[in-house]
Amino acid sequence: MQIDHDAARFPFLQLADIIRERIASGEYGPGAKLPTIDQVVRETGLSPMTIRRAMKVLADEGLVEVVPGRGSFVVNRSR
Repeated sequence: MQIDHDAARFPFLQLADIIRERIASGEYGPGAKLPTIDQVVRETGLSPMTIRRAMKVLADEGLVEVVPGRGSFVVNRSR
């Protein structure tokens, strides 16, 4: 995941864009567990709070379900 820390678009929105694109492409399919906050921190250098903000954006859009203590999962839209 490539985040442009110098871009005008906030990093949490860039991360939400990346994950949204991966969901749309099928890379993260229905029910799939998304990378953990720690994994995303290591990969992008973003803070955990920034990652949580991105997940909230996606949850508000109905794309992701955040389960405390378990992680974030792609919503299964066929339910």
